[in-house]
Amino acid sequence: MAGCTKNRLAKFNTRIVGSWQLVEVNTFGLGSSNIVFNGGYFTFNSNNTAMYYDRNNNSFTGTWYIDAYVYTDDEGDSETDFILSVDVGDGRSMKFDRFEIPRFGNTNRFKAKVRNGLNVVTYVFERR
Repeated sequence: MAGCTKNRLAKFNTRIVGSWQLVEVNTFGLGSSNIVFNGGYFTFNSNNTAMYYDRNNNSFTGTWYIDAYVYTDDEGDSETDFILSVDVGDGRSMKFDRFEIPRFGNTNRFKAKVRNGLNVVTYVFERR
């Protein structure tokens, strides 16, 4: 399983490199939503540096990485979650979030989720 996870992690890292427009943000559930990134676009570079431009074209620079977490239940069944961490700032403020990426829809679009207790924020990204 470790080899399979390592190969899938490498594929996620390769596929996410490039520029991505944040085209949709949806919330579901109870409680308040903590929406850190609301519009704009990201550039994820192969050296794990990142740029984020908000909807007002303010720029934030920082880093990104994807990590895999393997969970095994009491019956021995395993599930792997891939988490995209983005940490960017503009000198005055920082923006950080950890997106759960269940899978890429295709090479030009993916959905990511952030869980806030009983509330889930779903972000939809499209390649620019």
